[in-house]
Amino acid sequence: MKELFEKVPEYRRNVNRLVVFSLLMILLFCQTIDAERQISQFGITWTFNRDYTVGQFANGDYWVLGPVTIIGIDPPSFETNDRTMNGSMVNPSPKLGRIQGYDSAMYDSFGPHFDPNLNASRPNNQDLTPRHPLVLQPHSSLVSTISIPEGGHNPQLRTAAILTVLPEPAPEGSFRPPYCGTDKTIIFNKDQLDYSLLANIKPVPGAPSIMVVEGYFKRPWIDHIPGWLGCYHHPTENMPWYGREIAIHVGISALKLNLNLSNQMKEVLLIRFVQLGIDLYGIVQNGGKHNWVNNGGHASGRKWPILFAGFVLDDPDMKNIGRIDIANYGPWQQEYVHFGEDDQTFYVGDEDIYEPPYKRHVWHGEFVFYGHGKGDKHRDYLEYTEEHRGMPEWGIEHATNPNQDGLDWDTSYRRSSTANAWAGFLLTAHIMGVKELWNHDALFDYMDRYMKVQKEGVGVGHWTRQRPKFIANMWDAYRPEYGPVWTMSPILNIAATGGSVTKIPDKAAYDLGEKVILRAVADDGYEFAGWSGGLSGTGNPVTIIMHANRTVTANFATRKNTPTHNSE
Repeated sequence: MKELFEKVPEYRRNVNRLVVFSLLMILLFCQTIDAERQISQFGITWTFNRDYTVGQFANGDYWVLGPVTIIGIDPPSFETNDRTMNGSMVNPSPKLGRIQGYDSAMYDSFGPHFDPNLNASRPNNQDLTPRHPLVLQPHSSLVSTISIPEGGHNPQLRTAAILTVLPEPAPEGSFRPPYCGTDKTIIFNKDQLDYSLLANIKPVPGAPSIMVVEGYFKRPWIDHIPGWLGCYHHPTENMPWYGREIAIHVGISALKLNLNLSNQMKEVLLIRFVQLGIDLYGIVQNGGKHNWVNNGGHASGRKWPILFAGFVLDDPDMKNIGRIDIANYGPWQQEYVHFGEDDQTFYVGDEDIYEPPYKRHVWHGEFVFYGHGKGDKHRDYLEYTEEHRGMPEWGIEHATNPNQDGLDWDTSYRRSSTANAWAGFLLTAHIMGVKELWNHDALFDYMDRYMKVQKEGVGVGHWTRQRPKFIANMWDAYRPEYGPVWTMSPILNIAATGGSVTKIPDKAAYDLGEKVILRAVADDGYEFAGWSGGLSGTGNPVTIIMHANRTVTANFATRKNTPTHNSE
């Protein structure tokens, strides 16, 4: 009996340990579900008519068990000086085009494209109150916003938050369904993420901290309005407004997830980045195949998050965003999904080559151009010839308006707003071995060409090569390790009648991106009249960059005799 009493304290200690352990396991693995009458996120508060079951997705966004009656959204949507602000939309869709219910001042002089019936924060165009509530059924996403006070601002929205109405509680660790569309079925969970697909490479100096990069995606990116005017609805506190910066943020994050950090350190960024991919794919699925058509720098950076999410979740649909199942996949096919970086890159082929003699055009009696051009913007595009066949190239609107393509390396947007933001996610595609899934080799080969030409032309750290320097340095350090790097040894052909041209240096073939100084020297009786072919203008001497095979013609005109007047 004595021994039995002596064992009682030890027994109690073991029981206590078991209870504590069980409670810890419950807290760790079970969903924390609360009954709430009011929830807030990112400065936006939703108030219900009673307590409802609520919870949070893996990325922190809220869900509520529906149907739910909302009697207040703060800050409220209101009308002032013929303007409606702080609107909300339910299941916003790219099928609506530019029409939206967030803010009637959106698009400034390019509007109005506002429908008050789409503003869920003002049901029946009345203030949201207990007497005029908003009732949301399951399978609804409420996107609520706060406007920027000044009308006509770009962007017009300051922030946005998403409340998802579900038919049943979401399992712990669930990803939020896309805010577009009417199907809010829970499909993905953070437990499905395959960390083994991420590399663990050593960073170069200048890498941003993981916390900074996590912050890029703390708030949802709202991106359902198609075309360049979509930048007006990109909330300033949630995401960049311009496609170039969107691509830069995506590229930094793509590389950061493949650096030598622990899985625990990568978890928050990985969850938020995958959520972005799920949202972007939801836009595509709900009519957004033309959301990101080539247009300057606006349409970059949306394809990689989708492909990446599909890869690490092993989802066959997102993983096939490049449609490797379709032969000769391109913009001429109904299934094609437009992404800026794909639309703008191509291999020069028959349809691009325009051989001389070029047709002469006159625009309103003023602007003269040869071959193809754009008179309304006084552009004379440098033509592709047979010597450029097969070269990976860029065109501002190649997929939809290839007539604007041309050899000019300094043409608008080529170096300022597109490829100088792509290297981060394209290098990551090489590192993770998913180039084939992307399914657009011209983009990858053009990126190799672009980075080499810019390195020689402006230097490693110049912003027109790549932003930020961290990405440029990662490219230089790791690109040679992953597959063949596209390159060429461009040839310079010179034609001249009535004079000659000196080349410094004078080579049979040049390094890609090498600089060459050309000086036109007129023969007796002639004078230099300007350059044509692969060069324009009258500068002499002039420095060119060998970004491609080039044929340059030096034009000389007969010198007019100057009459001599004798004085007597």
